[in-house]
Amino acid sequence: MALVSRETANTVATNSPKRSQGSRAWRRFTANRMAVVGLVVVILLVLLAIFANVLAPYDPINEIFRGKRGVGPEAGHLLGYDHIGRDLLSRIIYGSRIALIVGIVSTTIAVMIGVIVGAVAGYFGGWVDEVLSLLIDTLMAFPLLALLIVLSAVVSQNFPEASLFVTIVVIGLTVWARYARVVRAEVMSVRERDYVTAARALGAEDGRIIWKHVVPNILSSVIILASLQIGSIIILESALSFLGLGVRPPTPTWGGTLADGRILLLRAPHISAFPGIMIVITVLAFNFVGDGLRDALDPHEKDY
Repeated sequence: MALVSRETANTVATNSPKRSQGSRAWRRFTANRMAVVGLVVVILLVLLAIFANVLAPYDPINEIFRGKRGVGPEAGHLLGYDHIGRDLLSRIIYGSRIALIVGIVSTTIAVMIGVIVGAVAGYFGGWVDEVLSLLIDTLMAFPLLALLIVLSAVVSQNFPEASLFVTIVVIGLTVWARYARVVRAEVMSVRERDYVTAARALGAEDGRIIWKHVVPNILSSVIILASLQIGSIIILESALSFLGLGVRPPTPTWGGTLADGRILLLRAPHISAFPGIMIVITVLAFNFVGDGLRDALDPHEKDY
């Protein structure tokens, strides 16, 4: 009887479908309720940005309502008006486009540079590692916001018509050092593993080993860091726009709208409050997603 039971158990175990690594990761991700909430909010923000021209009730730039300067929420204008009488809801909806474009594209630029520099430094070691590590440490030694302010002020003077492009590139070229440091540490661990040694023994070129065998095995750490970094970049973009060094007016941005509300802060606090709330919600959502990805992509995490 015991033998039959054991054989039956083995048959069931053999025939039961094995969950793929992706399905196990998704199971762990969905087990984190805050991560799921964050993902839903991010999806809604993306849809808001894509369909801004459909969802915004008024033109956020050219449609000005006379006599409504700084007026609070009322029928037909759920969030009120800004400092010159434009519909605040429309400007916040369109501002989501700028926030997500800068956050995602700048993160992509930073990831590409950071992965390349970190992978080369970690794989080759020696003087290559020393030179690139010195570059990374030098960049990380500067206060990030101060460096961004200086670069934005210098570059935007020469390209005043391309403020969005300048903001994206300046942020992307400034925040890559963190990715490079993480990738370098991961690659230094991975390069000594058996499959890398085997590929090297078979005569594979260093470039092929790095991009075919090393980088794919450290991408989970990069994805986690990138998901957490998007929120930080949105804050940086808002700070630059608040200071007048980011995306130039009249283009609607959350940071720019925050700055617009300063002159009427006591009489019309809603002008600064609503974009500030959107920044907080967006950053929290991306942070929750990042925490969920960290749990989901951790190879040591157990399934329950």
